[in-house]
Amino acid sequence: MKYTFTEQLHNYAVWTAARAVQRNFTNTKNIKAAIEQAGLKELIDRKEEMTIDQFDIFHKTSANIIIEYLRSIGIQASYGQSAKMIAIYIKTAIVIKDSGLSNISKIAHPPIDNILLTQLHKKHPELDVSGINWTQLDEKKYFYLIKKLRTLNMEYFWELEKYWTPVQKE
Repeated sequence: MKYTFTEQLHNYAVWTAARAVQRNFTNTKNIKAAIEQAGLKELIDRKEEMTIDQFDIFHKTSANIIIEYLRSIGIQASYGQSAKMIAIYIKTAIVIKDSGLSNISKIAHPPIDNILLTQLHKKHPELDVSGINWTQLDEKKYFYLIKKLRTLNMEYFWELEKYWTPVQKE
């Protein structure tokens, strides 16, 4: 079997997703298997556009497949953890590859973590996102947070990451 760019991109996206959630959680092999069970790789070459509602349904389905797969091998994962895997995978495999301009880039959820939530709270206290622990989010609380974040009306949802910095500024 020929090693394709899609396979290369998939493997790298799996690795970035694993690194983003891995601390004291599980290994890359388990995360790769969960991502593959959820069918995220099919998004890489997808040509059909999705609506926000279609993406949210896809997200819920994929996240729950990831959670169930990990549970089946004895690993407990929250919706927040599976959502971050999905977000980092999509960011790596689609948003960056497409220079942030594709349909999925416009609607895919950004990676949610403590850095993003802390900085968002400083700039937009009206969102009331302080004290949220992303690793403990269930599906209902996660989508309530996404609904709040969408009120910022970014043209591309990835633009929300302007509030995320690798180094915290005081």
